[in-house]
Amino acid sequence: MIQVNSHITLTSIELVDQERLYNLMKRVYPSAYAHFWKDEGLWYLDQIYGKKNLAQELSDDNSLYYFVHYNDKIVGILKLINDCEYAPLASHKAFKVHRIYLDASVQGKGVGYALMGYAEQIAIAQKHTLIWLDAMDKHTQAQQFYKKLGFQKTEQQKLDFTLLHDEYRPMWYMHKMLDSTE
Repeated sequence: MIQVNSHITLTSIELVDQERLYNLMKRVYPSAYAHFWKDEGLWYLDQIYGKKNLAQELSDDNSLYYFVHYNDKIVGILKLINDCEYAPLASHKAFKVHRIYLDASVQGKGVGYALMGYAEQIAIAQKHTLIWLDAMDKHTQAQQFYKKLGFQKTEQQKLDFTLLHDEYRPMWYMHKMLDSTE
């Protein structure tokens, strides 16, 4: 268990947790993203949180995948990737915040802020020179949150998931330069 602060802890996700992960994401993901999808995100949930994909993601030695606990209740997930190339600035040693999903009940309580701070600490400790993530173009609330933390948009990409509505395909690469000499 990793103590992020007095209210937030992280526990590693393992393959035996697949059903619990899937059920959590079935509760958390749709509230923010169901309207992006023609099938309300069911395909995405099955693909990303199914046993086969989870096994593949957990086999990556650079992947750090956690359940997020707030006051001892599981409220979301955090997935980080060490040494994950950032194509727009490929010469930098990069650290990716791959997934951060939180239950609506903890939004506005500083959980996302604490998790992003934790991710940045890990990135700096491992001598990465930038931290990056993807943010959906139509999810302006998330973009504003990341901008407050010092992230900037670099370039846009388009997702090719066939069940994603066309207007929700654009996604931004966002990054923040790090001072790894701390």
